[in-house]
Amino acid sequence: MHEPSRTACDPESARRVLAFEARHLDEARAAVGQMYYPHRLAQLTTDPDLTMSLRTVRLGPLTLGRLSYGAEVSLDFGELENAYHVSIPLSGRVETQTGRQTNIFTPERACIYLPHQPTRITRWSADGVQYGIKFDRDYLEAELRALLGRPARTPVTFDPVLDLSSREGASWLALVRTLTADLDEDHSLLYNPLMSRPLVNALTTGLLLAANHDHRELLVAPTPAPARPRTIKLALDAMHAHPEEPWTVSGLAELVGVSVRTLQDGFARFVGVSPVTYLRDLRLERSHQDLIQADPRHDAVADVAYRWGFRHAGRFAAEYRRRYGQSPSQTLTTT
Repeated sequence: MHEPSRTACDPESARRVLAFEARHLDEARAAVGQMYYPHRLAQLTTDPDLTMSLRTVRLGPLTLGRLSYGAEVSLDFGELENAYHVSIPLSGRVETQTGRQTNIFTPERACIYLPHQPTRITRWSADGVQYGIKFDRDYLEAELRALLGRPARTPVTFDPVLDLSSREGASWLALVRTLTADLDEDHSLLYNPLMSRPLVNALTTGLLLAANHDHRELLVAPTPAPARPRTIKLALDAMHAHPEEPWTVSGLAELVGVSVRTLQDGFARFVGVSPVTYLRDLRLERSHQDLIQADPRHDAVADVAYRWGFRHAGRFAAEYRRRYGQSPSQTLTTT
């Protein structure tokens, strides 16, 4: 297996796209497991030999890659738990089993895997090449809540098939092709966070609009939601601008000029959670993104936690594990 080493210079000049090649199952399994999910991998034939190739880049809450095996294989991922995943065949044929559903995918039909259902690829053809897009579960669900303007039932239940020949599917695929255009480069302007952040947001929103799922009717023909009062917006803006500040409910209420009770009632009605819960989740999201992009050689979990307002390391670790299904140190060392 080959992984390019990062250059010891300015972070912006370091390689963002990682390349892996493998001729043995263990190496192929390790590479895909490192960048996507732990899984079981089996080769279904002995001819031709396995020649796995993976080019991948992490863009905050999204991992994007192009993967081929050069041999017929099967993969068993179990439940993805903390991610939604879209596979887009560029060539070949893929047979999948998700829950009790079996599907066959070829180009023009993307497959959507869910966090709460067992996922198995029973046959990936030797000539199969796919784009794989891993969406952080919390990020996608937060985007859905923002689009709806209200709390949403989760996990989002997508239909397993996304028709890429439809008008909506083709438009979304065009966004994918924009982001995958430079996967054969070590680094690209596209993958600079200042460029990639709005593209990642557009790709996530586009998936929610293009694919069929249990909230799509609300997105296509939304019912008007009550507008948030100016006081609630001011409180949210203050927390987003400086989530590391030691905000209290009384301090926020004084800032926006209402009583504590009025602020709490407003958050319950228009945000769906209390100010304290919203601030904690916001800090966890900022910490999560920093840990993904941090370098374990130079950065420490405690520093990231403190940066975003967590003063108790043990409490931060417990809340982080509940939210993301792994410890902060695991996120730091695996990314």
